[in-house]
Amino acid sequence: MNAPKALVPTYMLDFKCIGSECEDSCCIGWKVRIDKKTYNNLTSIPQKALREKLKNGMERLEPSNRTNEHFAQMEMDRRTGCCSMLDEQKLCTIQGSLGERYLAPICATYPRNIFWVDNEQEISAVMSCPEVARLALLNPEKMEFTYTEPMLQANAQIKEKVTTQYNSSFMNFFWEIRIFAIEIIQNRQFSFSHRLILLGLFCEQLQQLINQNLEDETNVKGLIEKFKVIMDDDEVLQDYDTFPADHEFQFITLNNIISKNLGNIGSDSRFASCVQDYLEGLNEQKELGKLVDLVSFYQNGYLDYYKPFMDDHEFIFENYAVNFIYSHLFPKSENRNVYRLYTILVSHYTLLKLLLIGISIKNKGLTKDEVIKVVQSFTKTAEHTNVYVKNIIEFLEDEKYESMGYLCLLIKN
Repeated sequence: MNAPKALVPTYMLDFKCIGSECEDSCCIGWKVRIDKKTYNNLTSIPQKALREKLKNGMERLEPSNRTNEHFAQMEMDRRTGCCSMLDEQKLCTIQGSLGERYLAPICATYPRNIFWVDNEQEISAVMSCPEVARLALLNPEKMEFTYTEPMLQANAQIKEKVTTQYNSSFMNFFWEIRIFAIEIIQNRQFSFSHRLILLGLFCEQLQQLINQNLEDETNVKGLIEKFKVIMDDDEVLQDYDTFPADHEFQFITLNNIISKNLGNIGSDSRFASCVQDYLEGLNEQKELGKLVDLVSFYQNGYLDYYKPFMDDHEFIFENYAVNFIYSHLFPKSENRNVYRLYTILVSHYTLLKLLLIGISIKNKGLTKDEVIKVVQSFTKTAEHTNVYVKNIIEFLEDEKYESMGYLCLLIKN
């Protein structure tokens, strides 16, 4: 019998936690759930002093709210947001004193995402870890995938188990759709924003098939083949000028989203500083008086400072999108809504772009370190609380901005 393997992006082969050298900490800024087994293990250790510290550092949920998976949670410092088990060197007291097997599943697994797809393990990582973001995003080569040893320890957190085989829905073509989506994003014949629009057009038509219950082999595989031809031969869709731009709509919409979510940043000082740098960059417009309106100032900043850097580093967002597709199990989606998952990807990209444009204006350019800081801290704020992204998507849907016509205006400068 073959030994089990895990499918991973190749950057995972090089990843290891850099501990106290990390510029951020995975033990700051969010709730840490403790399952019943971990809680019992930690409160039964023989070391009395450490046992009492752990008991005081964990809060059991009310009996009516407890489950085996969410039995308690770590106490967080209200001022700093730090876990009570984080020491002065930004290292975990539990792991240092007791070993990894005593960690809660989320702590033993992060920053990895673990899924089982058709009896095969898949592991990826989230960009809220600075070291992961550097390894995944700064490689100029196309992201590739390989096999490695699986994570099979008892406290590894499995996010989901998915079966695509013997499925009467579009999920029966999970791999064909997923691979083609990655092929679109990695097609460097087009600019990244052009690729993102082409992926949206594909998702829009796939969603139409799903909504009409027409997701059979002929229609789904036929749609993929049709888009392959379009990308090779359709001169209209190959021309980026085919798609309109509206800088005013883009800036006002995205800036409104940032403004409306200022209260959802939480205790993440890194993301708060990125937003502050963005605001200070736009604030420089006031020094120019009324001769330049804010929308023109924003677009000029894009052309003068953001675009020169990104023209040479498009692989950053390409890698970001490929990792998103893989780590979110695209096209698997809530309520069979593949297009909504695409909308979430677009919301991430366009807000990251907006922030980076403002920051590039302030700093008169961009560096890789600045981009990594924005992506990492945004991900930590947006993907680990759900509130941030939920508010964004609800805003787009309430304003009827989720159609491809509007999303194109948010994507293209």
